[in-house]
Amino acid sequence: MRPKYSDCCTSHPEDFPYNGDVRLAVDARKLTDFGIGTYLSALLRGLDERGDIQLSVVTRPGHEGRVGGLAPSARVLTTSAGGYTVAEHLKVPTTLWRERVDLVHIPHYVVPAFIPRPIVTTIHDVIQLFYPPSDSPSLALLYLRLTLRSALRRSRVVITVSRTSRRDLINLFKADPGRLMVVPNGADPELSARPSSAEVDALKEFYGLQAPLVLVVANDKPHKNLDVVLRSYHLALRRHRVPGQLVFVGGVEPSSRLAVRAEHLGIADRVRFLGRVPQSHLRALYHVAAVLLHVSLYEGFGLPVLEAMGAGLPVVTSNIGAMRELGEDAARLVNPLDVDEVARAVEQVLVDDPLRRRMVEAGRRRAERMTWERTIDETVAAYRRALGED
Repeated sequence: MRPKYSDCCTSHPEDFPYNGDVRLAVDARKLTDFGIGTYLSALLRGLDERGDIQLSVVTRPGHEGRVGGLAPSARVLTTSAGGYTVAEHLKVPTTLWRERVDLVHIPHYVVPAFIPRPIVTTIHDVIQLFYPPSDSPSLALLYLRLTLRSALRRSRVVITVSRTSRRDLINLFKADPGRLMVVPNGADPELSARPSSAEVDALKEFYGLQAPLVLVVANDKPHKNLDVVLRSYHLALRRHRVPGQLVFVGGVEPSSRLAVRAEHLGIADRVRFLGRVPQSHLRALYHVAAVLLHVSLYEGFGLPVLEAMGAGLPVVTSNIGAMRELGEDAARLVNPLDVDEVARAVEQVLVDDPLRRRMVEAGRRRAERMTWERTIDETVAAYRRALGED
């Protein structure tokens, strides 16, 4: 079936014959977001491949082709409703009102009001409650708390991506444990495929990279702890003159405050800020790098940790929360506030070949167990629980 496109008031349910077990609508308006976008892409691709799901996808104007590429059999519903607006509480329900679906999956804590069907919500984390953006007014934090409470109250099942997020929802909001299901994210098996030597050489030349690389995949947000990353690398350079570069990938631009900080530390020539890169380049970078450094202060999951493991890249990560869940017995766990400990861990992983081999093998075993296919299966189980079928 080819995608059928509609706006909120022109959909025709009779054009969408039901021939699956679960008629599902997924709100994919955040498809291009940094973390949730990866989750949604895997979700749409996996759900479209199943024979027991009849899929409709709500998306923003201009993203219909992207959705069609991920889920060719899905019915695509377009709405102009932006995120965190009053409009989404009106336009999204209107878009869904005439759709013959059994269930609506909202992959984010903002569940629009008046959704006309049972709801499953994915709440990835509560980072903004612990580390609110510096420019976030108190009214925005109040809205966050209200929308989280509303999602927990109105959803038949709430999916969380880690035991850490589940615990936080229970502790902060007294969420009903019976409605919470932990469904971890997955790693794409294709991450294990190493790029050719020619591709590696071209990538190094394109970005001006000099091995060994300490790779950081993160946005420049307070909980990402990037100042400690920079200071730890500076200490490792001073103490052992480790070769190579520290490479930031993600929402950290060359003009960022971290670039100024690197200049003040005298290591600007050893630090590269690549910004956002194509997914194919990120996959290759996991293979080009010598170690992933991910010492956040909080994560709902920590997808770069799992992706690096899937690519056979040793990981140094925090010994707290979801990162401990992912990294236990597979990564080098460190106190994310201890600059010296982080620096020593990076130094050791760079020079200790037996340790690297053990970490690579343990990480690959972890990633092999945590696939997107498993995530999809467990997500569909959440749908069936929400519909009273379990």
